[in-house]
Amino acid sequence: MKTIICLSLIVICATQVTPARKLMLIENIEAINTEPFATTTVGVDPALPDLIVRGNEFEFVGNKIVNVYVSNNGTRSSRKCILTLTVRKIGNSRVGRVVTAEIPSIQPTKYVKIEVDATSILPVDVNLKDTTFKVVADSNGRNPELNENNNEKWHNLQ
Repeated sequence: MKTIICLSLIVICATQVTPARKLMLIENIEAINTEPFATTTVGVDPALPDLIVRGNEFEFVGNKIVNVYVSNNGTRSSRKCILTLTVRKIGNSRVGRVVTAEIPSIQPTKYVKIEVDATSILPVDVNLKDTTFKVVADSNGRNPELNENNNEKWHNLQ
């Protein structure tokens, strides 16, 4: 019986917490309560297309046609949509003449060449390259995109 009481006293004494040990345990518990359960939000772009009109120059074919290169810099294929060419200025006259072309579905990291014929909106004696115009990819808004602010390019904007 004496042996059991002595062993009990040794176990009780060994498990007693000193003030320094108590402080260390409290700090560890506080760290456990905050660090492992802290959440962080990681900015991940959703899988979306991102259509842009490529380059700084347009490829003119004859007097009334321009080739426009549209690429998909996004992470998802785009839907078929519309490219709009709007002539804003002919000589010194402000105008708003519009012609459209279809953009097919474009896979991520790929591009397509879109031929835009402006014959129907220009006077016979005016060359498209001598006008001020803008082109807008996905002008009908069919594609939610990573960046909606890079779909437009201007020619001769002054």
